[in-house]
Amino acid sequence: MKDFLEIFKWFERNMFKLIFIPIGAVITYIIIMFLIPIFQFVDFVGDGYNEVQNIFQEMEKYIEEFKWEKELPSSPKDDKSV
Repeated sequence: MKDFLEIFKWFERNMFKLIFIPIGAVITYIIIMFLIPIFQFVDFVGDGYNEVQNIFQEMEKYIEEFKWEKELPSSPKDDKSV
């Protein structure tokens, strides 16, 4: 009977921990489950932004490499540009 009383007193002292630690773990799990898709969406948007930046950098590189030679008119009559 004395052992049962000690067990009962231990449960009495640790009741807060026994109840709120599992509840806290479940709440933490639920919060993480809701945040994971949000982080994945933010990552998707970031990847899209980086891809667009890469496209513009590649276009800029091609524009810089392009030879912008001005065509010289062969005769003075062809020089009617405004």
